[in-house]
Amino acid sequence: MKTTLTTLLFILLQLNTYSQDSFIKLPQAPKINCPILLVDDTIIANNHSIASKEDITEVRVLKDKPTRATHDFYNLSENGIASVTLKKKIASKTQAEINTFFGLNANNSIYVNGYLIESPKYKFATESMVEVELLTPTAENKLEQKVINIWTLTKDERLNGCSDKF
Repeated sequence: MKTTLTTLLFILLQLNTYSQDSFIKLPQAPKINCPILLVDDTIIANNHSIASKEDITEVRVLKDKPTRATHDFYNLSENGIASVTLKKKIASKTQAEINTFFGLNANNSIYVNGYLIESPKYKFATESMVEVELLTPTAENKLEQKVINIWTLTKDERLNGCSDKF
């Protein structure tokens, strides 16, 4: 009986641990399965950053769901992560540069496609920024301060899903 009770308690604790692991996102985060594209492991981009397949030297797809404890891109992985290494360098801006441009504190939170970027190491491909929103706190979004949400998805992709060009 003691072994059964211990086993049951262990299983319940494990289930509770995984149920707490949620993605931090804005209410307008799309309900579609568009993966995030990382270029050279630190630049958030979209498929428009890749002119041709000859530009690509390596492609990696994250198969397993990462954990918050082991990966700093956990929050970006709800819809998958595709990572590419390109032969060319692409223009990018740091999160601090973007915040400063919009008159916010350099350390302010930034979201991409509605998902919070939890690590300051990530930059944004300037050619991949489709739309930039400056969001103020409301009861719906439950923000504590103004934040920036950068869309790498077009309005059509947000409504109808992503193209399969990766």
